[in-house]
Amino acid sequence: MLAIAQSGATYHYLNWIPSESGPMITHYGKINKEIEDFNKIKQHHYEILDEIISTIDDEEPICTFSLDAKNLIFSTSYADAENPNLNNWYMEQIKDESLNRNMDHFFYPMQNNSSQLLSIFIPKVIRQSFRDNFCTLKARLNGISTGIFSAENGARNWFHAHKLGSYLIWKIGNKKVDEILYIKNNQLESYFSITRTAKKIKKNWQLGNNASINMICMYMEYLLNNKDQPKTTFKKIFIYTCNGKIQDVKDIQNKDEENIILLNPFQVLKIVEDKQIKIYETLPLAETGNAFGKIDV
Repeated sequence: MLAIAQSGATYHYLNWIPSESGPMITHYGKINKEIEDFNKIKQHHYEILDEIISTIDDEEPICTFSLDAKNLIFSTSYADAENPNLNNWYMEQIKDESLNRNMDHFFYPMQNNSSQLLSIFIPKVIRQSFRDNFCTLKARLNGISTGIFSAENGARNWFHAHKLGSYLIWKIGNKKVDEILYIKNNQLESYFSITRTAKKIKKNWQLGNNASINMICMYMEYLLNNKDQPKTTFKKIFIYTCNGKIQDVKDIQNKDEENIILLNPFQVLKIVEDKQIKIYETLPLAETGNAFGKIDV
């Protein structure tokens, strides 16, 4: 299985094969390639996929792809068990005909016992590009995910986070702008962004339960200022970065090494070649997690 995760103009990849002791990594690495003209996205994807696929010894590879979240649009909507057409009505209320014409819409449940849905819009041209290019390259696309959501898949499959019930995924970003995913009782509770300042946590945007988000922000403020943290409902924090903010990750992890875990597949998976792995430098591989769904690790 070949997993590719996009972070800006960098494409990280990891290939694994099954073994008696679980998934074993055969190849990993990254390539950098800026897209110069979005109208040529199909050619851009072809060059990336062709270069990565050529590095692995597999005539008909099965792949997953994690898109950079900047390619997508996120919002919330609502479902009604007594009115299954409510979401279709919601889509009809969107006056932007260009959005409906150019984007595919997917929605996922949020918060236990809540009617709120997470809505994700993905450009049709990207999905069509993948269909055409994987066919040309005689490869199979097994799934598309995005950023922190693919990393959450990794937390469940590599570290059995689902057994915890409630946990955080903390993605450290540029200029101290981070993304947070909160899973409560094994269901998405909140997705939001923060900016870390000297002593404060500032919310940039949020989707989901406001009370939970406020609780998490308070916890983070206390953590970063070395104060006794208030009681929380989450058991562990899985942390990573795709932007090389290694020192930020180390500084935060050092504040609570017992409960803050580096989200990196190399923490638990074996590699065919016996060589030293740079754990912090390979943290972007957290976002290859969607390639490990329902796999015993």
